[in-house]
Amino acid sequence: MELFAQGKKAYVDLSKASFEFGSTEFLNYHLKNLVSFVQDHEVEQIIYEEEITYTLTKEATQILVEYARVLGEMEGLYLKKDIYGDPRDGMYTRRMEVFKRFLNTAYTNPVEAIRFLESYREPPPDRASMMKSYETFFNTIKYVINRLKSTKFYNLVISRGGVKEAFLSLVNLSTLSYIDLVVLDIPSDAVKVTRREGSYSLPYGVRVQIYEIPEKDIFIYDIRQPELEELPLELKNLLRELILNQLKENFLNQDYNILYNYKINEYKQIFLEAALIRNISITPRQALLMARDAASWVIGFGTPIENIALDRDNVTDIYIDSENSPIYLDHREFGITHTLYRYNREQLERAFKNMVLSERGKKFDSNSPVVDIVSSRAAMRCHLQRPPATFGELQGALRLMSEEPFTYAQYLYYQSMTPLFAGYDDVLVTYGSSEAVLGVKGVGKTSFTAAKIAAIGTRRRIIPVQDIWEIPVRAYRKRGFHIGAAKIASLDMEHLNRDLAELDLVAMANALLRMGDAALIINEVRSKSNVQGIINLLNTQPGVFLLYNLHAESLADIRDRLELVFGIPSSSMFATDRYTFLKKVRYSRRGRTYRLVGFEYESNRKEKKFEKIFELERGNNIDSTVLKAQFIKNPEANMKDWKNLDISKLAKELDLLFIPPTIQRRADDNGLKPEDLILQAFYKGYIIYRVYRTAVDLDNKELMKLDFYLKANNFANKILYDMEQEFGEIDFGEAQKIFDSTFPSMVELELKLLKQQSG
Repeated sequence: MELFAQGKKAYVDLSKASFEFGSTEFLNYHLKNLVSFVQDHEVEQIIYEEEITYTLTKEATQILVEYARVLGEMEGLYLKKDIYGDPRDGMYTRRMEVFKRFLNTAYTNPVEAIRFLESYREPPPDRASMMKSYETFFNTIKYVINRLKSTKFYNLVISRGGVKEAFLSLVNLSTLSYIDLVVLDIPSDAVKVTRREGSYSLPYGVRVQIYEIPEKDIFIYDIRQPELEELPLELKNLLRELILNQLKENFLNQDYNILYNYKINEYKQIFLEAALIRNISITPRQALLMARDAASWVIGFGTPIENIALDRDNVTDIYIDSENSPIYLDHREFGITHTLYRYNREQLERAFKNMVLSERGKKFDSNSPVVDIVSSRAAMRCHLQRPPATFGELQGALRLMSEEPFTYAQYLYYQSMTPLFAGYDDVLVTYGSSEAVLGVKGVGKTSFTAAKIAAIGTRRRIIPVQDIWEIPVRAYRKRGFHIGAAKIASLDMEHLNRDLAELDLVAMANALLRMGDAALIINEVRSKSNVQGIINLLNTQPGVFLLYNLHAESLADIRDRLELVFGIPSSSMFATDRYTFLKKVRYSRRGRTYRLVGFEYESNRKEKKFEKIFELERGNNIDSTVLKAQFIKNPEANMKDWKNLDISKLAKELDLLFIPPTIQRRADDNGLKPEDLILQAFYKGYIIYRVYRTAVDLDNKELMKLDFYLKANNFANKILYDMEQEFGEIDFGEAQKIFDSTFPSMVELELKLLKQQSG
């Protein structure tokens, strides 16, 4: 952490420092270096180089330089023996020790150093000959006190309330008064994003404001809790006191998934009682916010991460590159966005420990330096790394999982697909077509796979097979779906030592299918043995209903991987009915990232080829981009707005270029006309569109979520069942009219229910 000069600028390489930036140890070491450095160099600016660079202004630099020069002067005084008086004086040695202690304290805290000198007393000498020594030393003390008090750094420490706070303010950083958390100031060149997506509120009074730094092409995610920040000092002291005491406690044998909320209630009561005893004014709301903040640091992942996790509608991932490095995140609207918070080593160790304790049996130490866990309490998947898997740092990637799965209506809202594709996908999933969902990492494969469960319905047994609890099984289970969950050994870490009690994917899948027919959903296929297992399963058990996802960008990717990497003939790919590829799309360098259906292929087993059924046609923006159906000429197939869709008219004018292979197979299996399944896709797409459009028109996103979506979908399916039983065939135009006549009353009833639930 030595200083080195380039012209009149002094650079400090913090990457070589073992101290936390701004800590007492750091300041002691840094000021001692600076004292020596300014004797030989003229310094106009100091620049601290860490994960990010902090450049002091010339004015801020001179505050430190002035203080360093004064400390250098004090070092000179310390060496002058005559200030201590006559060596024969009995207080001579003690005076040297006093000045030495003062000097050591001055490197870390000028206020404490002066307080120490001001409190120093010694009795007047007995002999008149020693009076001069006495007066000389106390005159020196008086000079030193006045000299130190005249520095700008001393006065900054007084105004800021502490040395660390004073130093951090010079580099536009600060700490919270009730926890030692470093917070960056909003950069002076940052500009507020004024559009609607740039400012919004979250639960517990949390506010988010997005800033943009145009020259650096950076977005700042400023998340604050004004009610907590504006607490009276007495309440902040109460909060700090509780956090410090509770951090000493051990909760290793507790269930961390319920302990967090339990502690919030306990801490709230403690704050209310303590405030009453100490005659401090407090409200139940303040006590709740304080309790949640305390629990976040003691049991949770730290308040910044806990607050960001409240924003799961907008934030998909949280990233931590190392301790003392700003947390950043992936925002649906603004992409990679920086926060103003940074955890020190101790705070990050605590947060990671609490994450690991969220899932029993997991270890995170030098023998297990990489771990994947899911905190069901926070609905968060946590990938954590530490040495020896890193170069000394603690690192984390936190995926915010939806507590409820996406619905097709929500996909229409984000323009990820057209109404026809949504209906088409719903129909083929309903009829049990095997499918691979593919795309690059973070494109939304798991979410899209989970959304298909709604189309499978409550009449079929469903078993997700996964190594990490990502598919929200409980959300479906409590809504009447017959859905289990099978845990298997890690799908991408099978080469590491693992618990022999964990089955691999192939063994588990075969065991589950022996127990009866089921829709098998395999999440995240990565390893060679698991790919081979799935191919084997599809080829040895024809007709098995299997949904799986893996990383690939094209059919050629899959073919090459099977043949060149895994040694499997590419002809085995025809056992999967459908291949749906998801894509990340941006329309400018700084535009938001859209996750869209890119294209869909189906296996033509007779002709041994893959038919392209849907393909994304990119426009200049999201509104002009459309997912085009390749098998039909009717313009309605590619429209996003189905407000005026007339299925009766469409049935008479249906103009097909070819019958999709999977549609043909499902029609043959069920004794139906393939045209009827295509019309059913239009019908189901229309239902999904009505749900989406109604939610948008009423500005109520709750209507797009799972509860109301399932009600609308179940009613639409019931219309078809009733019509088929009564007439033997289905008139989809008539089914549309029946749905339209009842849907408004369903919406009205749902709005009343939502109003009651909100209180």
